[in-house]
Amino acid sequence: MPDRRSRLATTASRWFEDTVALEREPDDAPPTDAISRLQWLSTARAFADTGGLVSGDELADLLRQQGHDDALMRVPQPLSLVARWIVSQSVVSIDSPWGRMLPLFQFDLPRAAVHPGMRPLLAELQGVLDDVELALWFVTPNEWLGGACPALAMHHGLAAVRQAARTDRYVALGC
Repeated sequence: MPDRRSRLATTASRWFEDTVALEREPDDAPPTDAISRLQWLSTARAFADTGGLVSGDELADLLRQQGHDDALMRVPQPLSLVARWIVSQSVVSIDSPWGRMLPLFQFDLPRAAVHPGMRPLLAELQGVLDDVELALWFVTPNEWLGGACPALAMHHGLAAVRQAARTDRYVALGC
């Protein structure tokens, strides 16, 4: 039975191959395209330490594979589940040249669920930060967390991360 990491690496590698190919394209595109490509690559690299980014289809494949490995955790329609999470804004997703991408840190793949800490954190920050700012908030070292990234800290210190989100919300709103 392949371990979860090898499946994630395989899924992420398809996206990574496209990213590397994009970097190697001749630079005959207008400057704004080159800048947006560079910005996207920088944004995507920010998620490397927290599991990376996957498309909705790739996430559905991971959930489907999890169901093959554990019959009790089988999700009947994983693509529909992922779509519901995105539409209901229960998860962080960002636009990319390849469509909507989802950071993996926010999922509990063995349970085929969104990490339970996401709901209170999103409640604090949605409407204050746009999609990209929100996604980057989770992978940026945070002063209120002693320099830890919220995406990593939420797994062992959700209360502190929620307080950091409240504080950042207060600062962003200028209250």
